[in-house]
Amino acid sequence: MLQFLPDWANKDHLPDFDNLPARGNRVSWLLGRGARGGDREAFFVWQERALDFLLAWGLGNMVAGATMAATMSGIPRAIGLQALAWGAVESAVAIYGTYWARQHAVAARSGYLSADAIRSEAERFEFFLALNSTADLAYILGGATVAARSKRPQVRGAALGIVIQGSALLVYDLVLTVRTILRPETHFRQDAGNL
Repeated sequence: MLQFLPDWANKDHLPDFDNLPARGNRVSWLLGRGARGGDREAFFVWQERALDFLLAWGLGNMVAGATMAATMSGIPRAIGLQALAWGAVESAVAIYGTYWARQHAVAARSGYLSADAIRSEAERFEFFLALNSTADLAYILGGATVAARSKRPQVRGAALGIVIQGSALLVYDLVLTVRTILRPETHFRQDAGNL
């Protein structure tokens, strides 16, 4: 082993995750199946591919929102403006998350992340998704309340746009929260005998 690496980076001291299923395609990755046992970067590759869906949704929102905002008026235009704004934020979050997932995948593959560090990152992602799911519920309830009470078409349209975006993100975040909870990395506990 190279002398400049810290002791925890020695792969002989890093246990692999048990019961990781066989490799699969992109859909398999989203469902949480797609790495041979011992592939230390599996969680981060799965995370990156799951973020592809958020990026596609964000870019689609930007295109549809810009089209609606440019060609329509009233409520549809306000919904389009919301889609455009939310799409820009969603795309930025997806690009940023993909960058960090790739960085972590390289570090894990190289042995710079211990199994405990990988588990910690998986749990952090799980917490972030659960927090987002709670925020999505607040967006839906707030948007629905404003849409029901407002008489102004622009305000109602913006509120309806928030309900649409919050609903789509709630489904996305809940599915990924459940899939992250079921990933083997979030259940791993380092065995003292492997240190």
